[in-house]
Amino acid sequence: MRKTIISFTLSAVFFCIIGYPNTMEARDLTAGVCRMPPHAFVGKNGQPEGGFVDLIKAIDSVYTKGKISIKVLPIKRSQSDLINGYIDFQFPVICNPLISGENLPFICASESVADVAFVLYTRADMKILPLDDLGKYEIETMRGSDLLFPFKILGIDSVKQGILKVLYGRSDGLIAEQDASDLFIRQNKIKNIRRTLYATWTSTIAIHKGPESQEIDRIISNSLRRLKKNEELQKIADTIHRPFENWQPYLIDWPDTN
Repeated sequence: MRKTIISFTLSAVFFCIIGYPNTMEARDLTAGVCRMPPHAFVGKNGQPEGGFVDLIKAIDSVYTKGKISIKVLPIKRSQSDLINGYIDFQFPVICNPLISGENLPFICASESVADVAFVLYTRADMKILPLDDLGKYEIETMRGSDLLFPFKILGIDSVKQGILKVLYGRSDGLIAEQDASDLFIRQNKIKNIRRTLYATWTSTIAIHKGPESQEIDRIISNSLRRLKKNEELQKIADTIHRPFENWQPYLIDWPDTN
């Protein structure tokens, strides 16, 4: 009997040591996706839509040990929910390699997603701003991106808000990702805007900082690597982000109603 008990105990310990890592990933996750039309929005049917959403759905499709639910949230709300642990991870985020992870309220996934062109939008009828001296000016960016800059910069909640503030002289410039910003300009035929490439950064996923951060990072990063291997990630990224395009709204023959 004593040998049986010892044998069972050793078997249980062995199972815990060997089996535990395999069950660590068997869990459901909640993703927060920053609302940024056309990349992420709630459609007429009440369901999340857009390229950002497609990326999370692709991750869910290769993560077979659990289900990933998606919430499209305002940027400020998504950040708050991530920090407070109401969601497990958030997309997108740009992680500045010059800033220590210890100083961030979240951790960055080990695997990257895509390159993103960030553009400085200014009024075309004003002087060109020096990229190496933007601290003298009132520059804005989307909330959450402010940690990327070596100068004081203000956070805003939408591309629409940022572009219109530049247009009406309420700020000196907006630095934002190219694709959503350009779409807003084109849809509204905004003419008095100058575009200048500020930087190209790599996007990734922000993960709630807590005891399970490494586990979630492993789930997310392994899924991204699988999507890269089968080229599905590149297909999705190509529908979201393009390399920088050097065009100028003020040179387009749109009706100048601004």
